[in-house]
Amino acid sequence: MKRAWTVVFLCAGLFSCGKSDPPSDILFPCEWPGSPGFLPVTNIDRSNLNGPSGICYHPGRKTLFAVGDRGDVLEMRPDGTPVSRGRLRGDLEDITVDPATGLLYVVLEGDDVIVEVDPEGFLPIRRFPVDRSFQGDPAFLRKQTRRYDNGLEALVFVPDAAHPEGGSFYAGNQEDPDCVVELFVPLKSGRGAEAPARIARILTTGLPDPAAIFFDPRTRLLNVVSDAPNILSEITPAGRVVRQFAFPGNDQEGACLDEEGHLYIAQDCGGILKLKDKR
Repeated sequence: MKRAWTVVFLCAGLFSCGKSDPPSDILFPCEWPGSPGFLPVTNIDRSNLNGPSGICYHPGRKTLFAVGDRGDVLEMRPDGTPVSRGRLRGDLEDITVDPATGLLYVVLEGDDVIVEVDPEGFLPIRRFPVDRSFQGDPAFLRKQTRRYDNGLEALVFVPDAAHPEGGSFYAGNQEDPDCVVELFVPLKSGRGAEAPARIARILTTGLPDPAAIFFDPRTRLLNVVSDAPNILSEITPAGRVVRQFAFPGNDQEGACLDEEGHLYIAQDCGGILKLKDKR
């Protein structure tokens, strides 16, 4: 399907908002596991997760956690071997982990709620509803009336020892408006089973359709996947776009890196891809 070393994608004119167009040829240096040449897509999902919509690597357990649109949660080894499976209520859109505690955090589409989850048994612990207001606008993140909200679609936790809560969450809001936001979630200061999260700031990236996001500790950059144009953008925590690449797969709604530099892509149309990141 793709050559072993690079994927080429033509994408001139895909961005607006006053930003200059990206180069006409954007390369994503990735390598499919196996021998050189033309290789099949490597789908490691042996459990046939329904509508994979988010994935993260757990550094403490050395496993992957993936979620699906119908509430499924799956733990698997990096080769795709299933470890455990469970269910949560709601349309699960992404999953991330706090390395300090090992706890998982899942974002629910439509309600825009972050749920804290114990990786042992997938038991919910706390809920953090996201306040949709920002800078005097009570509905900056707009609540949709149609079936699919297309609100908070991507989530990642970035540890920071200087942060009062141990780190920040960054989320991709898919529509109305499509943007990347930094969220203040009271992981340490929150009391009780539920505490509100709030928008700390908006990253003015101008990136469309942010459907997946992950943090690369090697570069200290956020990586934002724009699903519709199949583009991966590396951005600083301040929101400056550093580099852009074509991004393989279809309906990419989740992505993460493991400690060995493997890239995993959760496709809403089905399958979890595994590649070697050559950036």
